[in-house]
Amino acid sequence: MRTGEFEDGSLGEVFLDMHKEGAAFRSLMNCFAIAISIGLQYGVPLEEFVDAFVFTRFEPNGIVQGHDNIKMATSVIDYIFRELAMNYLGRYDLVHINPEDLRNDVVAGSEEPAYGEAETAAVSAPQPQMGHVSANDAAAPSRLAKAKAATEPLLSKMRMAKEMGYEGDPCHECGQMTLVRNGACLKCNTCGATTGCS
Repeated sequence: MRTGEFEDGSLGEVFLDMHKEGAAFRSLMNCFAIAISIGLQYGVPLEEFVDAFVFTRFEPNGIVQGHDNIKMATSVIDYIFRELAMNYLGRYDLVHINPEDLRNDVVAGSEEPAYGEAETAAVSAPQPQMGHVSANDAAAPSRLAKAKAATEPLLSKMRMAKEMGYEGDPCHECGQMTLVRNGACLKCNTCGATTGCS
């Protein structure tokens, strides 16, 4: 992958050279790169592309070799947009190893959450039903704190599942976060249950 930048350093175009996946795949990826480049040049924010294409799943996928920060990818497209998000948006929440964690003067747990982590979790996670809270309700702050505390472990589990290549939703049968895409449905790698497909 090679990129071209505008004068301000923002991403302006993407070039993708594929060598091992065959002529058809190489041509499709080239056309995809041209389409992304045209979108960027007409003002589509890179954030929109990242949100649309990170976690897309198709072969080839799996372990990434030779990259310091990205160790797994669910597809070539997923890898490309993780890389672009890290380099041009500072989105270290989408990579597996944050360069800041490798500094010898960083104490574990002292860093603030990475950019976009809270926003991503808030969008993708189901929100708890808390009902109506009156401004005069004296117990409202403690109920809100309890609801937040109950939600945080779920958000953490969903985030970890997505980082491991799963969809990030719990199985309706066993509750494990090991759902993978199976055609138009989801399949649990733990118990084998599906969301409607055989």
